[in-house]
Amino acid sequence: MVNQLLIHLIIILFPIFIQQFFMVRIAKSNIIYQLINGCLFGLSAVLCMAFPVNVIDGYQSDLRCVPLIIAFLYGSGKYFPGLLALSIGVLYRLYVNGDAMYLAVFSFLLSVGPAFFFAKSFFSYRKIKRVVVSVILAANSSIVSFVLLIIYLKSRPLNLHTESHSLWIIAILTIATLIGMGISSMLKEHLIETAYLKLELERSEKLKIVSQIAASVAHEVRNPLTVVKGFLQLLQESVDDKKKDYLKIALAELERAEYIITDYLNLAKPHADQLELVEVPTFLGSTLEIMNSYGLIQNVQIHLNCNQTDLYVRTDKPRLSQVILNLIKNGVEAIPETGEVTVNAYYRNEEIFIEIIDTGKGMSKEDLSQIGTAFFTTKDTGTGLGILVTIRIIEALHGKISFESELGKGTKVTLRFPAAES
Repeated sequence: MVNQLLIHLIIILFPIFIQQFFMVRIAKSNIIYQLINGCLFGLSAVLCMAFPVNVIDGYQSDLRCVPLIIAFLYGSGKYFPGLLALSIGVLYRLYVNGDAMYLAVFSFLLSVGPAFFFAKSFFSYRKIKRVVVSVILAANSSIVSFVLLIIYLKSRPLNLHTESHSLWIIAILTIATLIGMGISSMLKEHLIETAYLKLELERSEKLKIVSQIAASVAHEVRNPLTVVKGFLQLLQESVDDKKKDYLKIALAELERAEYIITDYLNLAKPHADQLELVEVPTFLGSTLEIMNSYGLIQNVQIHLNCNQTDLYVRTDKPRLSQVILNLIKNGVEAIPETGEVTVNAYYRNEEIFIEIIDTGKGMSKEDLSQIGTAFFTTKDTGTGLGILVTIRIIEALHGKISFESELGKGTKVTLRFPAAES
């Protein structure tokens, strides 16, 4: 039995290693990734059923539920991989036929079904909670197996020794199920974290290159621009009205060039100059007052929702103000005609959350995956540096930023900072 359980553990881990070595570059939202994912975990369940553990004559069990639950939970918030894996497992069981076939299919649904309800919200949990939920669902499948065994034993005249032996085997299978699920879940979490760190490293290298260019070029370009701007302002006093209009256009373009260079300089040096204790509700209230007039011009209402008063962060106030203003401005500009931008602030898990939600046109998944890439922008006249500078400032303030968006439904930006004591 020990050899069979070891084979089951290898079978369970097989699709996870396949994903790690051969599917790293495929986007998890890609239908091909989901199809392969579902097939791999379905095949894993089938192989577990092909090498069952004999509990008692006429009754066999295995660890098939572990890969099926993993397929649901770690399917990137999609039902398809889990449903595909479950379908493969059920179809194989129907193909094999045998005693109590319909009871076996029913046990499938009881064991794996609860995972379906966690598929959408699973990745909103913290890492430790995801592992705990996985193990609890595995325990549920073990309970189902135990109940079915009891029903089977009660339906047949068996001696006490045989019954106790069967229960002992089920207990070992339960331990193996929990261990298999724990290892699988922690391994998946490790792979997710590794992939995230790899992406962060790649992004950091790109930012480093852009920052080096910014540091070496920006100052040199800014000096001649300042001289040219000064002479154009002097010329305005000695030319006719028509030429003055031309000079206004030239000065406006020079100011735009200065703005872009300032973005480059902020990108090169996003460090926090002076940290101070900031009361979040008051800070957001004053920041939103600055943007209210801009919102009214664009026919956009700006709201603040913050019922808590004891929200504090230790941060560089001007830098954080720059971030909030930039994100609200982006939200306002993303709304084509009329709409609203809502700012929420709250405390959770020793962190202060600030959410900026707009009712604008939103972004596609492809555009969303490009957020933070140098020179990427959805605006017609944007440089792509605004969000990049924002991300760099958030990192310098020891915070985190995430984006959620859907075409036609708007965008939500979430900022997280360590909570500070008043």
